[in-house]
Amino acid sequence: MKVTKDIHELILAYLQDDISEEEMSRLREWLAESERHQRLLEELRDKDVLQREIGEYASFDTSRRWAQLEKVMGKPSGKRSSLLQVWGAVAAVVVAFVGGLVYWQMVGLSQPEKEQVTIARIEPGETRAVLITEKGRQVLLQGLKDTCFNITGDDTLNIREDGSLKYSLSVHSSLLSSMPEWHTLRIPKGGEYKIVLDDGTEIWLNSASELKYPSHFVGNERRVQLTGEAYFQVARNEAAPFIVETRGMDVKVLGTSFNVSVYEDEESCHTTLVEGEVEVADKVNGKKVVLTPGTQTLLQGKEMTVRKVNTKLYTLWRLDRFTFASEDMEGVIRKLSRWYNVEFFFANASRKQKRFTGSLPKYSDISQVLKMIEMTTDIKFQLKENTIIIQ
Repeated sequence: MKVTKDIHELILAYLQDDISEEEMSRLREWLAESERHQRLLEELRDKDVLQREIGEYASFDTSRRWAQLEKVMGKPSGKRSSLLQVWGAVAAVVVAFVGGLVYWQMVGLSQPEKEQVTIARIEPGETRAVLITEKGRQVLLQGLKDTCFNITGDDTLNIREDGSLKYSLSVHSSLLSSMPEWHTLRIPKGGEYKIVLDDGTEIWLNSASELKYPSHFVGNERRVQLTGEAYFQVARNEAAPFIVETRGMDVKVLGTSFNVSVYEDEESCHTTLVEGEVEVADKVNGKKVVLTPGTQTLLQGKEMTVRKVNTKLYTLWRLDRFTFASEDMEGVIRKLSRWYNVEFFFANASRKQKRFTGSLPKYSDISQVLKMIEMTTDIKFQLKENTIIIQ
């Protein structure tokens, strides 16, 4: 679809929440043509950006900017610089077209006689956790960087520059005076955390998750216990297999990368293998299967199955995206609820079964994320106090 003033007007109508169903359908068609179009609209939804651009672009000639926009949008997608060029052209057109009206309606200036209502922003999760020692001592891990402390005698805990927690022995392994303490790392809703165990194994923990582990490993196995979701990059040690123990299955590895999801509020749990090899043992039926890269065990009730999957759908959460492929809306909402630590309510129960496919930015304000879902479905969201109503 060629970029015209008609599309510009649709974008403006959408940003002002004054768009009809027919217009929304046409805008969706334009968005479906290119991921660049979607990213463009995502940028335009940022009111702070629009406010900054008004002073710079308000005096530019509108028709000339439309010509520039058509020229840029007609080029094949390339590096990020191309996106920035497009953004500059679009921002210029939007601001020049509506002038002071955009500033008044889009940036939040209201008519003098009307009281301005401020709605609290629902921010995304952040790096935070609570460390609980075997003796019950609790350490809040939030905002700590580049520091270390000792709480067990034999083990040193280092908070690295990136905010992650790293264990290391403070004495030679042959001089250890006692068996290791078991620690618990608890991640609340609206949190995430990375930990490096004393063997070099790296673990990324998702929101509302809990990991129990020894402060250092001894013996012929390395065993941890997981509730929730975690991504593992296990340091190889053939003499001491690494075992992830969960409520329904145990995952045994020598050295590999994989994801495990075992939330208590989920009907199913799964292990997804990215590289290497793992053995998954079904605790209910005693069944054992060996996974190869790109496969997943799915445990639903008493039945465990193996299937091929796109591993990115189950691992990108540890980076900067939530990715879904025809996932029911109830599952999507559970993930968003954990990450943003906010309650959702389905006003219409049939919406739970609606399917959603797409990639959502993990660190954006929730209003932008919900807008993206609205753009590709007929679902609407409404914020009431601290609850988001799904209509």
